[in-house]
Amino acid sequence: MKKHILFAAGAMLAAVLMTGCGSKPAETTAAATAAETESTAAETTQAAGSEAESSEAEVSADNPFAGKTVKVGCSATFVPFESIEMAADGSKNYVGMNIDIVKAIVEKNGGSVEFVDMPFKSLMAAIQAGQIDFCSGGMAPTEEREKTLDFSEIFFYPRNAIVYRAEDDYPDLDSLQGKTVAYVFGTNYQQVAESIPDVNAVGIQGSPACIEEVKSKRADACIIDGAGASEFLKNNDTLKMSLLDKTDDCFAIGFPKESPYYETFNNTLKEMMDDGELNKIIAEHLSEQFILD
Repeated sequence: MKKHILFAAGAMLAAVLMTGCGSKPAETTAAATAAETESTAAETTQAAGSEAESSEAEVSADNPFAGKTVKVGCSATFVPFESIEMAADGSKNYVGMNIDIVKAIVEKNGGSVEFVDMPFKSLMAAIQAGQIDFCSGGMAPTEEREKTLDFSEIFFYPRNAIVYRAEDDYPDLDSLQGKTVAYVFGTNYQQVAESIPDVNAVGIQGSPACIEEVKSKRADACIIDGAGASEFLKNNDTLKMSLLDKTDDCFAIGFPKESPYYETFNNTLKEMMDDGELNKIIAEHLSEQFILD
């Protein structure tokens, strides 16, 4: 009897010892694996962080736009170049050809844009006061302006247009001799209209009113901005237009002197001009007629 009890007790002790020896390596292995995984993850995270910091530092050193939000002044009543559309939630969306060009350039360089709406005549003063970083297109680099601002490459030449009824054909100014031609009162269109021999030039308040003069047949044609004419023709299939030759008027981007953004912006703009991306934006907002060789 005692032998059986001793045998059973020995067997139980052996089982406990075997179980103890078997569990300890498993726990040790699991702990070691966890520690190794945690260490590897920490090393990976640290390496990734170091790489990101290195990459960010490298981009920032070469590109002033990276991670920045720049303030860009615009005059948002200049359809189809710069305007505001109200979203359903009441927020403002800046739209237009100049808006898309500026956004494309800044975003290509890792930045974002905050547009600031103001009257056109206030843009230069806002740049000089440091209220904005630069202004969107629509400002010609005149000799007087270049005394206080640096300008990008010229990226667009606005063109005047003759708008007339679809059954007529007035391809150029000479074809309007002896006709009644409306123009926007107080603008340079007056000089253009009055330069036509034997013309009956009529000053009207605003481009929409000029268009109505033509539609109602009180005028044979009107001379207005070509881009504005394109907008009117989208909703008036009874009208046609002929673009006139480009003039000295042009669009560029105005920067304060010694702006940190100037060189990078201008280089990207030139790249877009060379690879055709700029022309695609112009054609999207206006038409291919406005793309000059």
